[in-house]
Amino acid sequence: MKNLKIQIVGNQKEFDDAIFIRKKVFIEEQQVPIDIEIDGLDDKAEHVIAYLDNNPIGCARMRITSFAKLERIAVMKDHRGKGFGRKITEFLINYCKQKNVDEIRLHAQMYTADFYKKLGFLERGKTFFEADIEHIEMCMKI
Repeated sequence: MKNLKIQIVGNQKEFDDAIFIRKKVFIEEQQVPIDIEIDGLDDKAEHVIAYLDNNPIGCARMRITSFAKLERIAVMKDHRGKGFGRKITEFLINYCKQKNVDEIRLHAQMYTADFYKKLGFLERGKTFFEADIEHIEMCMKI
């Protein structure tokens, strides 16, 4: 992981790399309709991109209002299970701390809930479906 670089998106190429990952993971792999994935909220969000050896491997976006909402956290298939998702999420948590955010929320796909619990998120409410995928809201006070 020494050649891993995680950063806030700062230009069009980095944004395009993040959208490329989202299309691969959510639209192609998970069959999320494009109008749900590309939902018109990208211009209201800050985006994160992760590069390994200068190749885009992961991304996320966050919208900060009275709390931070983490969204579209994704890692390319060949790089899953290697700790990159954890590194991206830790980057997001630390970024929120720097922005003096005191609560972080996300909608976790059910199979990822234990992953987020290990990072300190708590489940809130009942499960629900987004894009025909079962989710649970999770939150963290920081």
